[in-house]
Amino acid sequence: MKKEGTSYGIFLMLLSVIAFAIMATLVKSMSHVSTFVTVFVRFSVGVGILGILALFRKIDLRFVRSPLLLLRGISGAISVALFYFAIVKIGMGKGSVYSYSYPVFATLLSAIVLKEKVSTAKWILILSAFAGIVLVSLKFSEGDSGWSFGFYDILAICSAFTNAISILIVKKLHGTDSSYAIFFAQSIVGFWIFLIPANIPELTGPVSGSYVLIIIGVFSAMAQLLNTEGYRHVSIATGSPFHMLIPIVNVLIGVLVFNEAFSTLEIAGASLAVLSCLGIMLLNIKK
Repeated sequence: MKKEGTSYGIFLMLLSVIAFAIMATLVKSMSHVSTFVTVFVRFSVGVGILGILALFRKIDLRFVRSPLLLLRGISGAISVALFYFAIVKIGMGKGSVYSYSYPVFATLLSAIVLKEKVSTAKWILILSAFAGIVLVSLKFSEGDSGWSFGFYDILAICSAFTNAISILIVKKLHGTDSSYAIFFAQSIVGFWIFLIPANIPELTGPVSGSYVLIIIGVFSAMAQLLNTEGYRHVSIATGSPFHMLIPIVNVLIGVLVFNEAFSTLEIAGASLAVLSCLGIMLLNIKK
């Protein structure tokens, strides 16, 4: 296969989706390990892989707008940590649906911060996405009933919100800093943020399966790099739908691998939220 063109880009995007799904699956499987440790190792491996690639001049790590890169690193690192907490505590499928609702918050923040006009179609999709999130939080099965929106559900939504902040910052960084530099900034800032929490026994408890934690970091870096390289060969309009495949794949893995139960309402809500977010992304691309 030629290393250029749309078909190669789509192939890379599919590999990226698979890598993201494997990463989330491994994170869920390591629920017995403190999330602080998992996140710290993830960022440590990211720093190591990108550092080696830069050392051998495979990627360019020049930093131009350092203050914005720092802010991107902080918001991105927090978003990743909250996402890991969510899928460990409330399930891989449900946590992914919440966390990948970031296009809603990115659109709202763009309207507030950047004064961008929000079309009627976007408002409809935003309301639809929120309706989907509400449906996902409802439980009417196996004797449970009512609204089950708890602390870790809030963390998952906060993951989407901080990711939306990251996206706004990345929009400012485009044209001056490479995607590799942006990813490295997230990894190195995350490394320093979680260095101390990951080494406090009272917070972490016993740590086992360190090799799996390293694999999580490897697949996370692979997913990011494949995604970045994929966008070099396909348009954003082609690549974005693949990104929204991730929560769908995660829901399926949650059901098939971890026996996570979804009611009819939750399935309908997840579908509505993901499709609405995809619609928002496509409208942004069209604009």
